[in-house]
Amino acid sequence: MANLTPMLQQYHEIKDKHQDAILFFRLGDFYEMFGKDALKASKILNITLTARNKGTANETPMCGIPYHAAEGYIAKLTKAGKKVAICEQVTAPDGQGIVKREVIRIITPGTTLDSNILENKQNNFLVSIFKKDKWGMSFVDLTTGEFRLTELNKHDDLINELNRILPSEIIITPDLNEDLNIKTQLEQISNINIFYPSLFNPAEESIKEHFKIKSIQTFGIQNYKAGIEAAGNLLNYLKDTQKTALEHINKISLYNISDYMILDEATIRNLELLYTYQFFEEKGSLISIIDKTQTGMGGRLLRSWLLHPLINIEKINNRLETVNEFVNNLDLRDNLKKELKNISDIERLIGRLGCKRTNARDLLNLKNSLLLIPQIKSILKSANSKLLKQSVKELDEHKDLVKLIEQSIDDDPPLLITDGGMIADGYNKKLDELRKISTSGKDWIKDLQQQESTRTGISSLKVKFNKVFGYYIEVSNANLNQVPENYTRKQTLVNAERFVTPELKEYEEKVLGAEEKIKELEQKLFWEIRDKVAQKFEEIQQTAQIIAQLDVLLSFAKVALENNYCQPQVNEDDTINIQNGRHPVIEQLQTDESYVPNDGLFNHTDHQLILLTGPNMSGKSSYLRQTALIILLAQIGSFVPAESAKIGLTDRIFTRVGASDNLIRGQSTFMVEMQEAANILNNATHKSFIVLDELGRGTSTFDGVSIAWAIVEYIYKNIKAKTLFATHYHELIEMVEKLDKAQNYAVSVKETETGVIFLRKIIKGGIDKSYGIEVAKLAGLPKPLTDRAYTILEELEAELHISNGNNNSHKKTKPIPQKDNLLQEIIKIDTDNLTPIEALQKLKDLKDKSKS
Repeated sequence: MANLTPMLQQYHEIKDKHQDAILFFRLGDFYEMFGKDALKASKILNITLTARNKGTANETPMCGIPYHAAEGYIAKLTKAGKKVAICEQVTAPDGQGIVKREVIRIITPGTTLDSNILENKQNNFLVSIFKKDKWGMSFVDLTTGEFRLTELNKHDDLINELNRILPSEIIITPDLNEDLNIKTQLEQISNINIFYPSLFNPAEESIKEHFKIKSIQTFGIQNYKAGIEAAGNLLNYLKDTQKTALEHINKISLYNISDYMILDEATIRNLELLYTYQFFEEKGSLISIIDKTQTGMGGRLLRSWLLHPLINIEKINNRLETVNEFVNNLDLRDNLKKELKNISDIERLIGRLGCKRTNARDLLNLKNSLLLIPQIKSILKSANSKLLKQSVKELDEHKDLVKLIEQSIDDDPPLLITDGGMIADGYNKKLDELRKISTSGKDWIKDLQQQESTRTGISSLKVKFNKVFGYYIEVSNANLNQVPENYTRKQTLVNAERFVTPELKEYEEKVLGAEEKIKELEQKLFWEIRDKVAQKFEEIQQTAQIIAQLDVLLSFAKVALENNYCQPQVNEDDTINIQNGRHPVIEQLQTDESYVPNDGLFNHTDHQLILLTGPNMSGKSSYLRQTALIILLAQIGSFVPAESAKIGLTDRIFTRVGASDNLIRGQSTFMVEMQEAANILNNATHKSFIVLDELGRGTSTFDGVSIAWAIVEYIYKNIKAKTLFATHYHELIEMVEKLDKAQNYAVSVKETETGVIFLRKIIKGGIDKSYGIEVAKLAGLPKPLTDRAYTILEELEAELHISNGNNNSHKKTKPIPQKDNLLQEIIKIDTDNLTPIEALQKLKDLKDKSKS
């Protein structure tokens, strides 16, 4: 340090306090980065890397960006998961030494307010996790002020909840960082940063201090010890990074995962709720079909509802009642849509105001949005549904706030609060006086040019201004002999000279002094106005939430009308009865043929378990997903793609669909299958709905049949959940026929002389053909190859003496009347008196016997 310049010494002193961040060090018009920061940033930002003291022992890598373009560069760094510490000059140069610099803000993936990074219809959640007997979890969206807390008993519940929240950043304590298993799992979900609680106030004290309360009982969280630690750490982290009061975070809400249908990561992925499974893009997902919201607030709320389906009948039916009223009332629907279209994102406006990262245009947009509230209330006045009546009652018109902003903020304010001109005329007397001085002074200077030109006889004389020399009189060299004695030379140019007079100097000081004072006063007044608005943050946020709810329910109605959805009947019965149900996404994307609707019946009487067989490409997977999606849509309060639907309340939806490796976690296809199956078996209840697709396909045929058989039996006998199981294991058909509450169904196929036609219709009974080679033909495999495949198939079936095996598929197959002895022995296994493990062992024994 002793060998460094004072500036670099200052840099290192500040950097030592922010080791985990890239330090943007302000030097004039640039933010500079040095050392390791420069090496990292130059690669991510693709900017030139240079060096200070090049070729010496003190050579230091460095790079820089213009300060006025910093937002775009910061966006790239935070997208890459980096922290950025903004270090600014906080004193003016005085010639006595280097200026004082301080970190004024730290930007992280979970604390950014940059619109270049933020998705309009997605929350930007920052999550804090703490382990103390239970898992404490708290999350906040800095852009809206939403702040929540919960506790979870199991590690799996924590992971499920994180996958629903989809945070941009997770902060963990040092002890969790040392647990490599937990750390690895969290890193696969989001960016991780370590928080050191010992450096800050105790968690409970931080909560009380922030909310200015005497006891945490105010929020009813006193018994959630781990949750309190997580929430306190989160507040301390925000205060440390944002360096401001964060008044828009004005309450903490307690929630329990038991209040909602739990959706694990596999179900969210397999049902393609937010993204497609294969390409991880929104197009082709459920959200892309049902999101017709007009506002960012509505879009974010819809995502939250989609990932947190209700399990409260009354709340579900309140939503459905409102959607029904919108569907049947064209005027109500259209008039409300027109008003919502003009409402700004009030939640994020308040977020910027609360973080003091705002401008006068934000206040103007807030006012213009609040001005629409009276009209919205008028539109809803004749509504009959409970939620709409409640909205009319609870919507605040914020008349005093609207009046304040109307009187104080100019109708066309500048983008930056430092530019001046944002405060309306007539709001402040002192400001009006200074503006008058400034305006009249400028007029006087214009008159001066005419006056001096006449007095001196110099027609080309000009009165000008620049930031370096202020106001001056410019005279060309040809007219210098006409310059009066009271002119004082200020600057000599090649073709002219510049002068000042005592009178011009006096007016310059008066005008420039007024302009400087105007800017200072305007900024002071702006922050005073912002503070008055801040006193109403909670009321404004409540208004935003009501508007968002109206937006989502109106979106549901729009989707229902456009796509011919029906109102489901949701009740406490154990029956799910869907008539002519459709897949909400596939029916919209399918253009080559019309979508074939299908019924679905599930209960605990005779349709507890459905075994679905049929060939590849026939529509089995679509049918599985559509049934689960119809249940989910009903329980978020949406109409559903069906002719009619009765939905008995479901506590969880589980899906085990498809086959894929997870190479990052070092897991094979079969391991992924078994882990997802284990999750279902360990967490499903008799009120759950389970979707299983091709379970056991990741291993050998006998292992696969054995495991699938045992799992289906276990669900049927022990869990008793309503289950839809699609399979190519035709051996299971006869097993299902022995179960009183199970049924065999199949996707029908029509065989023709030229091949097969997939009818996409679900019919009762099982099908023991897979038509795999026919699908290969449709995929475009060469004809000689498929012909050879038929020959091999016939030879294999003849050799194994299996007529109803896993891969026979065509009329060319030579029929063999007797079933294989092994298959007969499998069927004879007394599953009623065996545990799944014992049944599995018997199947393995049979497999070993078959080898000999």
